[in-house]
Amino acid sequence: MAVSGVMLVVFLFAIDTTIVGAAMPTVVGQLGGLELYSWVFSAYMLTSALSTPLCGKLSDLCGRRRLMLIGIALFMLSSALCAIAGNMEQLIVFRALQGVAGGAIYALSFIIVGFLFPPEERAKMQGLISGIWGIASILGPLAGGVITQYWNWRWIFLVNLPVCLMAALLIFLGLIETEVDRRRRADLKGGAALLLGLFLLFYALEESRRNFFALDSTLIGLSVSALAVLLLFCRIEQRAEEPLLPPGLFRLRLFRICAAIALVASMGMFGVISYLPLYIQGVLGDSASRAGLALLLASLGWTAGSFVAGHGMNRFGYRWVCAAGMVLMIFGYAFFVGTGDHPGLIAILVGGCVIGIGMGIVSLTSMVAAQNGVHLNQLGVATSTIMLCRMFGGAFGISLMGSVLFSQMQRQLQSLSKGSGADISDSLLKRLANPETLLDPSTRILIPALLLNSLVDILGHSIWYAFLTGFFIMLVGLGLSLFITDPESASTDLVRTPE
Repeated sequence: MAVSGVMLVVFLFAIDTTIVGAAMPTVVGQLGGLELYSWVFSAYMLTSALSTPLCGKLSDLCGRRRLMLIGIALFMLSSALCAIAGNMEQLIVFRALQGVAGGAIYALSFIIVGFLFPPEERAKMQGLISGIWGIASILGPLAGGVITQYWNWRWIFLVNLPVCLMAALLIFLGLIETEVDRRRRADLKGGAALLLGLFLLFYALEESRRNFFALDSTLIGLSVSALAVLLLFCRIEQRAEEPLLPPGLFRLRLFRICAAIALVASMGMFGVISYLPLYIQGVLGDSASRAGLALLLASLGWTAGSFVAGHGMNRFGYRWVCAAGMVLMIFGYAFFVGTGDHPGLIAILVGGCVIGIGMGIVSLTSMVAAQNGVHLNQLGVATSTIMLCRMFGGAFGISLMGSVLFSQMQRQLQSLSKGSGADISDSLLKRLANPETLLDPSTRILIPALLLNSLVDILGHSIWYAFLTGFFIMLVGLGLSLFITDPESASTDLVRTPE
């Protein structure tokens, strides 16, 4: 009963991550605020990333069932508020609140499954949970489009309410609350510092993407501030009685490696799915539906990889399963970089699917190995830390590969303008600094016909360099995976909860 409730929760979080996309044109048409369009997505993802590390420690201190029920209640409230939003600003605020709840219940789902099942059974169950996440993410855009077309966009939020009630009932009846020591207190100072530091960090990464990765004073200020606050957080944690991220956790060799692998693999996965559509539409000149097909295959691959890893870990061990996943991600990138700077659509589709399979294997293996390498009373904080590494790795990978892409494109555009005597005005050159403008028909009309092929070649070459960066990152991940040890050999004494 409890597991069924957890599955419903994971399905809700995953589908709400993608369901809004298909409805947004209609939402903007009714509420206005086109300039705030992307913040409806960014606010949800940003706050879900912020709540993940906090709920791990809180679940160890306050109890998993209690915290999950609070998270579901908050998700219901925020969904109802989104449905009655009167303008774009309200919708963004309510989506941010929904992200807080969504990130918490998603992390708690993995924590509860890890708590309910012994180490030898966790892999299969975590694989099932990951598979549900993948299927829900795929169904999200389709469900959003159908609901918006035949009902009303507000129903994409209202349908959450009965599902939340059912999940809460199943968890309330089926999950036995763990006994907690009420003398233990959460580290409020550390929590505030961590939230502020992560907010500044993720906001800096988001701003760098919005400003086409230009290094300006705002970005530098945000980055320096984030670093300073996170250093303060580390100082607070060293003195705290109940640290949110126990320093002893990172003294465990197995946990350090799993965290690093989760970060590196997410850099490769989210980097590639961010720029595949740009390549398919901007370089190959294919349709948006073909770009969507590439993302669909990557998501299906992730789901399939999770199932494979769940059944393979107990048989082959964490090291070789994780290494196999990293090898698949390397092969996937090889489809992009090994066929020149203009790989065809088939190579792109196959490569994206193979990378997805590898990511499903690696993400689940690193999670389960980290969970099995710590004591049960540290399961929550260990799980949420691995998930935070995934989120940060994804955001950082998008920014890193994007900066490579944009710097290469700007350099080659300048060379084209000066070296060939091409007639490119300053205003057009500025617009082309963002390669996504090549997808805009109004911009393509302004480009002389003789230049268009050259510009497409420049875009393809620049994306190739971004994918080459991802290829080398995956080689680092393969090296890390070879150092994974069995949890039985990990020294978990360092992470015992103080008496």
